[in-house]
Amino acid sequence: MGRRGRTVADRSGREGDGYATPDTVDRSHGALALIDRRPWLAALLLLLALASILAVTGFLAVHLGPREPFSGTWEGLVYSGPLAELVSYWQRWDALWYQHIAENGYAAGNGTTAFYPLYPLLARITSTLFPGNTVLGLLVVSAAAFVGATTLLWRLVRMEAKGGLPRPWALPFRVTERTQLMLAALTVLLIVLFPASFFLLAPYTESLFLLLAVASLLLVRTGRPWLAGAVGLLAGLTRTQGVFLALPIAYEHLRERRSWDWIRGRGGRPPRLALLAALLPLGGIVLFTLYQAVMLGEQRSGLDTLAIWGYKLALPWDALGASWTYITGGVRNLNAKAVEVFNLVCLLGAAVIAVIGARRLPGAYTLYALPSLGLLFFRSMYFSPLMSVGRYVLVVFPCFMVAASWLTPHPRMAAAILVVSALLELALFQYWARWGFVG
Repeated sequence: MGRRGRTVADRSGREGDGYATPDTVDRSHGALALIDRRPWLAALLLLLALASILAVTGFLAVHLGPREPFSGTWEGLVYSGPLAELVSYWQRWDALWYQHIAENGYAAGNGTTAFYPLYPLLARITSTLFPGNTVLGLLVVSAAAFVGATTLLWRLVRMEAKGGLPRPWALPFRVTERTQLMLAALTVLLIVLFPASFFLLAPYTESLFLLLAVASLLLVRTGRPWLAGAVGLLAGLTRTQGVFLALPIAYEHLRERRSWDWIRGRGGRPPRLALLAALLPLGGIVLFTLYQAVMLGEQRSGLDTLAIWGYKLALPWDALGASWTYITGGVRNLNAKAVEVFNLVCLLGAAVIAVIGARRLPGAYTLYALPSLGLLFFRSMYFSPLMSVGRYVLVVFPCFMVAASWLTPHPRMAAAILVVSALLELALFQYWARWGFVG
């Protein structure tokens, strides 16, 4: 029996071979079963644990380690009030730009239009709960999005692993209730303990975009294209990569109706109006561009705006070659070289995982993952050629789903990888807290 046959057969088994009863699950799977009943609570506890560990790490780094060279704008926004020891070391690099935008809005020509509006807008609204402290509003939005993203990701992986959705996930192991729970837990932990995952808690867009991307895929996979498109629109107002959510939304509609067969005259049905839901994620970049042109008088294109930040289009071999030259060349800062190595490994590793995983995952995930990664191959930046790739890979969650499926049958290997990854996260965060540039 082939791989797909074994997977489907295992899903249909009885007690011990497929789905256990709720009482049996509670007795036999312990903590994982409890998490499955209230994943939001587990996500909240995970947030508190991670935030506490990073708080201690940030405090020690700032007070005991040397400050890295910093050249940028808005350093005067760093909080110095009574909560400074808990807040100030999160205010680094782009976080200060989002804070500035939340407090003062956009202006043509000063670089702010390179940052999409939904995150600073939500932070501005949330900061009304903390008068005079926008950074708390930013951190609360990130924290809430972290809880929402990890909760929905757990739900999504569980639904896919159960095999109840179209074109089931071809898992490389015997599917039981226990392995389903382990798969969901590993997927979440691989993201949360990824070396760059402290950006999920920082005043950056990572957690909000991850929440919206997971939610959009969850909605379209469960047959709600218009809601998926609406969430995709919000994602498009958060980051450029939100436009790629149009692809899985269109794919799921065409697949469900077998419209490709209809086009070739082999049955199937023609697309319906719901196919237009796939256009909604494109609306984010359109609306933001119109806002810049009409309200701000911004005359430059999006690429010209990004050029302020040293962004330029490059062929993949040129970008990778520039990265290798940066690593092996005359840059003296060993920390900066180490970060570039991390970015290079992340990009190549995620690309390999996404390509291999395309054989196993439902097509919607691959159509989100591959373009998201492909965009990173066609850019080169000023600070380092692959600047910020580590945190951009963080939101390509299908790669973590594939990695989790490989590690689920090997819990000891999974535990070792998680420990190493968590230690690397602490190392990168302490460097970042000292104004080292990670992303």
